Amino acid sequence: MKVSVYSLIILLAILFANCNDVEDRREDVVKDDDKKEIVNKEVPKPVETINCDFNLTMLKVGEEKNIDCIIDLKGNTINLANNVILSYANGGDIINGSINFSGDKSKIDGRLLNSTLSINGEVSLLEDVFVFNPSRWGNIVEGKVNYEVALENTKEFEQLMFRISDIGGETFEVDQFDAFFEIATVTSTTSDQNFRTTKEAINLPSNFHLKMSSNTYIRMFNSITDATNGSLMAVRDVDNVKISGGNLIGDALERKYKSDSPGEEGALLFSIHASRNIEVDNVHFEYGSAGGITIFSLGFPFNTDYNPTDGVVIKNSTFENLRRMSTSVTDGKNIKIIGNRYVNTGQPVVEGDNGGNVGYAINLETFRRRDENGELLEFQRLKGVEIRDNVEENSRIGFLLVLGSSDVIAENNTAETRMSFNFSNGVRVLNNKFIGRKLAKEKFAIFGAGESSEFTFDNEISGNRITGNYGTGISLLTQKCKVFENIIKNSEVGIQLITSKEVEISDNILDVNNIGILSNLTFIDKVSIIENIIESKGFYLKLTSVNQEVAHNNFQIDLERNQFVNDASITISNVNGLNLNNNEIEGGINLSTASSVNITSNIIKPNESNGISISGSYSDTSILGNKIFEPTGADRFECINNTLEVSSGITILNNVCN
Repeated sequence: MKVSVYSLIILLAILFANCNDVEDRREDVVKDDDKKEIVNKEVPKPVETINCDFNLTMLKVGEEKNIDCIIDLKGNTINLANNVILSYANGGDIINGSINFSGDKSKIDGRLLNSTLSINGEVSLLEDVFVFNPSRWGNIVEGKVNYEVALENTKEFEQLMFRISDIGGETFEVDQFDAFFEIATVTSTTSDQNFRTTKEAINLPSNFHLKMSSNTYIRMFNSITDATNGSLMAVRDVDNVKISGGNLIGDALERKYKSDSPGEEGALLFSIHASRNIEVDNVHFEYGSAGGITIFSLGFPFNTDYNPTDGVVIKNSTFENLRRMSTSVTDGKNIKIIGNRYVNTGQPVVEGDNGGNVGYAINLETFRRRDENGELLEFQRLKGVEIRDNVEENSRIGFLLVLGSSDVIAENNTAETRMSFNFSNGVRVLNNKFIGRKLAKEKFAIFGAGESSEFTFDNEISGNRITGNYGTGISLLTQKCKVFENIIKNSEVGIQLITSKEVEISDNILDVNNIGILSNLTFIDKVSIIENIIESKGFYLKLTSVNQEVAHNNFQIDLERNQFVNDASITISNVNGLNLNNNEIEGGINLSTASSVNITSNIIKPNESNGISISGSYSDTSILGNKIFEPTGADRFECINNTLEVSSGITILNNVCN
């Protein structure tokens, strides 16, 4: 094809005008030499393509045309014949105008779309994958920008994704891209000027996959000056959305907090609001000033307009240096949090910051109360959450907190801190590893609470391996809970019981530094401790001042068929309602003041101690049929050392001293 001098002059004029337009947009870009990751990239030079020598209006019905040249519409609008297909070839482009399509088979190649071309009418993408090339969208500016440009970025980027979805785009691919977005401004043009987090965020449409690469950075513009919680990106009442790859970066390093107690302040990185079938895969979340992801619903469960989030998968992602919480869920069902990495949740990220409220990597929490008629009002409802195969490091408080939730499974996670549940039912803490750290010495690995709540029942702690430097392995202030097949090593205390009822503790292995099982200054009832193996450098079992109120008269604790396997001791002091039966004890028992205590049919092998030492006062207490080996050590040690002057209230019969 021959090119006239006149055509070359026109082409150069177009290119010069485009460059000037880019430079005009770049005037708002602020250089930031201190942040290496923020780079104002040069706009790639356009392919040297000549002007087209044909007119689009000349295309026939159903014709497919390869665009391998430049068509400058010069601000005009053209109408195409029915069912025309425009495809891309060799750097072709259509710029500066509008095209009206017609016919339900009209198509356009996504590579021809750009910010200067408007398309209207019945048209769809030639392929369902759209590749976003930032250099073709001058209305979306990369790099550090001012408030107005960041706000415009939010509008334009969101509108582009929705427009791509409207014309059949299912996957929106982004590679090299680094831009700031303002999400704290009320943009409604109606009289409703209330701030709504998920409306002002960058929203994603239904049936859509935002596919980003490790070179994609979506950043929050730091313009928030009050406590309003915004969200960088969101899905709101949509279906079938996936977001994968990329980096969502918050404003925690730059944010200025309104008050002296900024615990609730900040903005999130991603919100899942009353949506269905949502997947988050391999996304890096960092520096969210109020956290990473939050999941919640529209309306209340007791109203007819309740619209719950249903079906969320968060997997293979990294949550790092996030204030408050990394992942929070307050309402929804069928939620899976799988294979993620949580680092430094709730830790202060700048001087003077307290890290925000909560401090757990994952927080499942609902609100409910009873009305004046005693009817339960669930303002939030959470049911069916799986938390599996995650790794947590250095959270300020803990890895997982479950409050007011049902049917939650936490399995095969590796936690450096702790897990807790309270006022919940159907919680399963299974087969997790708790590796601890030096700062965990005064803390627990697992805490079960809700001892008097009607909502606390059917919970389970099993198969966990607690090997870190914990003050207590498992602390229970709960009811209707089973604790079995756990291994606890290195902790100061293995299992602690406080105001607990209907708890079964069985088949656990405890190898601790101080006390195997501890209960002190409390009450416990219907607690069975069966077939555990306990080793301790201090006490196997220490029960002191347990069940001492009148209301506790009929309370009961059963310890049966346990193996106490080294030279520690059992201490029972001021205890009511205990059966210590059929256990194997390498060591001795110290009994001091008791009521309704039965020590029966145990095998006791004292080493440098008495087999059973008896002191204090008693009622309804018996020591019957125990087999006690001759104590080792000094001659002063006896199988049964009874210092009572009056043996009323206690029966000692049929014990054998070998």
